[in-house]
Amino acid sequence: MAGINFNNLNNTLGKVSQAREAELQNTITSMDDSATTTDLLRLQQQIQQWTMFTQIQSTVVKEVADAMKGVIQKAA
Repeated sequence: MAGINFNNLNNTLGKVSQAREAELQNTITSMDDSATTTDLLRLQQQIQQWTMFTQIQSTVVKEVADAMKGVIQKAA
């Protein structure tokens, strides 16, 4: 059984983050002066999803780091 490590965590979460960011960037660049309310709501939803994912990614990395620090402190 493989353990959790930062490289695996970073690679997995990084791929999802890049996909969300690319989707958001495409939406932003495709908007023009005639954006509808639906377009703006879609943009708002994508920004909220990207923000939430970024916060989750940050929390997961911090939790893993804290857990590893705890293991090291108990072993020492």
